[in-house]
Amino acid sequence: MKEGDGMRARIYKNALGLILGGQTLLFGLFLLFHKDFMETKGAYENFTNVMDDNQAAVVLIVVGAMYILCVVFNWNRLRRWAIVAMSFIWLIFCAAFFFRELGGYTNSGWIFTIGLNAAIIYEAVKEDFE
Repeated sequence: MKEGDGMRARIYKNALGLILGGQTLLFGLFLLFHKDFMETKGAYENFTNVMDDNQAAVVLIVVGAMYILCVVFNWNRLRRWAIVAMSFIWLIFCAAFFFRELGGYTNSGWIFTIGLNAAIIYEAVKEDFE
């Protein structure tokens, strides 16, 4: 690529990061518009019911959008923080989906979030944040 194609080259190089940030952003939007998506009755309801509140959705949207902006504009210091925050949030959702599974609400969301976290960790390891 030519020298003037800096942003385009960054986008091609960091496609996985854009996908992960976009997925986080879109799931936050999904939770914002689908109330009680993770509604659970039983032993774990206090934890799982909090995960689909508007506050959790806003946190997902903010972290996803922030990571996309960090990738596009090459804000590497903030990007380090954002990828750790994104991984932590998805680990919390993994626990929430797993608790729903234990509570009798069959779902494969916890398996999905384990794979998503593996992709986030891979992104964090392979990236050069300098």
